[in-house]
Amino acid sequence: MVRGLLFLFAVWLLFTVFVTVFAASAKKNEVRNLPKWSWILICLFVPFVGGLLYLVLGRPAGGPKPRFGRTKTVAPDDDPTFLRDLSEKLDKEKPQQDKSDEPDEDSGDGASKDKS
Repeated sequence: MVRGLLFLFAVWLLFTVFVTVFAASAKKNEVRNLPKWSWILICLFVPFVGGLLYLVLGRPAGGPKPRFGRTKTVAPDDDPTFLRDLSEKLDKEKPQQDKSDEPDEDSGDGASKDKS
């Protein structure tokens, strides 16, 4: 019997602490129906029922939040800026490679072409 009461007391205490911290950590403009401070007091002084009321009626509504200031991560092959910069870089390097790819007249490649 004593173990059962201790277990119920521990569950009640953990629930009260959880809901109070949850209410205290919510942004004050996102809490519904009552001011944030009143939800904290209700959770503390009306133990189990106050916590349930907060979870049902007061907590911030779920759903996607606007992400101002953050940008969506894009893979490099889908990023047009990356592809444009890569293309420009390759175009700049291409004339230099064309000059170095031409065979010299005294190299073995040029001599073998003339003999065949």
